[in-house]
Amino acid sequence: MHDTETITANRHRAGALAGLSLAILLSSLGTSIANVALPTLADVFAAPFQHVQWVVLAYLLTSTVLIATIGRLGDLFGRRRLLLAGLAVFSVASLLAGLSLSLPMLIAARAVQGAGAAAMMALAMAFVSETVPKERIGSVMG
Repeated sequence: MHDTETITANRHRAGALAGLSLAILLSSLGTSIANVALPTLADVFAAPFQHVQWVVLAYLLTSTVLIATIGRLGDLFGRRRLLLAGLAVFSVASLLAGLSLSLPMLIAARAVQGAGAAAMMALAMAFVSETVPKERIGSVMG
C-alpha cells in the first residue's frame, strides 16, 4: 500500500513539474519567437526596424519590471491563483497580438503578454522549489 502511494505521489509530482516546465518554456519562447519575426513584422507593418524592436522590448521590459512584484504578490495572495491568472493574461494577450492590425496594437499586446509571462516565470519557479525535495532543487531548476 505504501508503494502505491509513493508511485501516485511521484506521478503527481512529475505531472506538476511537466506543467510548470511548459509554463516557463512558453514564457521564454515569447521572446525568441518575436526576435525571429522582427524582419517580417517590419515588412508587414511597413515600419522601421527601430520601431518594430519595441515588440520584443515591451515584452522584456514588462516582464523584468514585474517579476519580483508578482513573486511577492504570490506569497501574499496565493501562488496558484496568480499563476493561473498569469496564464490567462498571457493567453488573452497572445490572442490579441495575433489579431493586431497595427504595430502600436501589437506592442501593447506584447506588453500585456510580458505581464503574464512574469507571473508564469516567477511563480512556476516558486512551485518547483516547493514540489521537489531540497537535495534535487538544483538539478531540477537547471
